[in-house]
Amino acid sequence: MSTPLTVHGSSRRSAAVRAPWPGNGFTLLELMIALAIGAIAVLVSLTLFARTREVYRINEQVARLQEHGRLAMAVIQPDVELAGFYGFTRSPQTVRLIRSGDRENVIASAEQLRQFPLLPGGAAPVAIEGLPAGAHACGVNFAVDVWTPAQASNNTFALGRAATACNPYQGRAQAGADTLTLRRVETQAVTAEANRLQLYASLNTSQSAQWMFADGNAPGPQDQHHRVHNVVVRTYYVARDSVGRRDFPALRVKSLTRSGAGLVFDDEEVMSGVEDLQVQLGVGADASFNGRAVRYLDPDSPELPWLEIVAVRVWLRVRADAPDVSFEDDRVYQYADVEFTPQGPERSFRRVLMSRTITLRNARPS
Repeated sequence: MSTPLTVHGSSRRSAAVRAPWPGNGFTLLELMIALAIGAIAVLVSLTLFARTREVYRINEQVARLQEHGRLAMAVIQPDVELAGFYGFTRSPQTVRLIRSGDRENVIASAEQLRQFPLLPGGAAPVAIEGLPAGAHACGVNFAVDVWTPAQASNNTFALGRAATACNPYQGRAQAGADTLTLRRVETQAVTAEANRLQLYASLNTSQSAQWMFADGNAPGPQDQHHRVHNVVVRTYYVARDSVGRRDFPALRVKSLTRSGAGLVFDDEEVMSGVEDLQVQLGVGADASFNGRAVRYLDPDSPELPWLEIVAVRVWLRVRADAPDVSFEDDRVYQYADVEFTPQGPERSFRRVLMSRTITLRNARPS
């Protein structure tokens, strides 16, 4: 008798295989919702990334502008602080221009070396004979006016009186910008050198006489108490063009130096992008320096030739390298005697305005 074949177990297993599993797949609606959420998340992420990148770009540009301004200020500041430094003394009235290393062969005193009167309208100063022609290139006695450690022109490129060969870079000075001239000697001693303007500083006679010469003949020994220093004359101004880039302004400096057999004012770029330089000169209460700058005057003030300059305020307006189509500069810049509002294409450039008040460490005592 045969045993009947049972398939109950097999049938149950087959049914189990065929039964739907609750976790398998998504419905079409669920899939569409998931895709929408993912797309929104990606869109938000991209938007945040784009905004973050734009903010980073703007911050980088502003930081670069500020860095350029600080670097330009860092070039100007030491010259302002040291203006009026003449070796062992800060008293310019002790300087004498001599010939051939002979202390008795005095060509001119400090008073005679002045460009006075500095302001237009008066009689022209008398050029000191015996100086290389380059000493007068930026104005009669411009290079040797030790009595005026800081000098400026207001809203125009104008250096000394009766200048002959002291033009701005490519003949294009920035309209409305000031100039700033600073005079001193180098802090380090050097050897006497022909065709260079130098000062022989003597510790023993620093309060009565020190000697300027330009023929390389020092009037005495050189040791720790008798030193030769190169005379430094630098004029900062703004040109309309940078090196290799027309119509992009730059801060430049003219520096008195030697060239071959004479003196010249070398002209070099300090920082591109500087579109304005403004200056005010801080003076004491009266002609007797009292150790305090109580007020600031524009460079064309008729009072300046009679007062001691003890500080300089400097403003630099720096412009970005390229326009920004997403930016419009609608600010009004008010500083010194300037009120500037960008117009036309100039509104697309980012700008920073930097200022600094710098004290002359060697302001002449009473």
